[in-house]
Amino acid sequence: LSNLALWLDASDSSTLFANTTLSTPATSSVAGWKDKSGNNNHAVQSTSANRPSTTSSGIQFDGSNDGFSLTNDISQPNLNIFLVAQGNGYVFANNGTDRVLFLNSNQNLYWAFNSSDTFNNVAISAYSSSSSQLLEFSLNSGTAKLRLNGTEVSSQGSVSGNFKIDRIGLKWDASTGQPPWTGKIKEVLAYNSNTDSHKVEGYLAHKWGLTSSLPSNHPYK
Repeated sequence: LSNLALWLDASDSSTLFANTTLSTPATSSVAGWKDKSGNNNHAVQSTSANRPSTTSSGIQFDGSNDGFSLTNDISQPNLNIFLVAQGNGYVFANNGTDRVLFLNSNQNLYWAFNSSDTFNNVAISAYSSSSSQLLEFSLNSGTAKLRLNGTEVSSQGSVSGNFKIDRIGLKWDASTGQPPWTGKIKEVLAYNSNTDSHKVEGYLAHKWGLTSSLPSNHPYK
């Protein structure tokens, strides 16, 4: 896979480790999630109590304090992040400036760039926190888009600055009242250039049993 900035794959047990040095395989809690992109941008958690758990169907986050920090921040003017996840709360964030958050009560979306809520309490009616969802968050040429299960569901133009991420599942700052991720994250793919969304969606949908969620006219259903 070319132009990858990050690839975290919960189905690959060889990438899940019980320590942050990635030397001891994980059997329960996950301290290190190895990046398969070749960029060595691993997701790590040094605090034992804040480590998510490994399960047969993804990495489980407790909604209290579980989450990972990336070894290196990602900051790109054009970035496409694909996820397979189930749950609500902070999906990913950057320290105090950027975040993606689905609220628990109504699954409305908050997505901030450079301390500006570009998507501010936007209703994503098709989103369900109780089942696995295939998501793409993208910023290309100043336009931010969310695709859900193979369909574009929201878009905003005139976005300034880069798309930044330095953590997975954690809050963007300590003062926010919204929780970290509550549920599972199964796979994360980040491309630092525009890519064929349909192909990546097809790959993830077939891998994680989500083809029925794709629209009938999707080329890789």
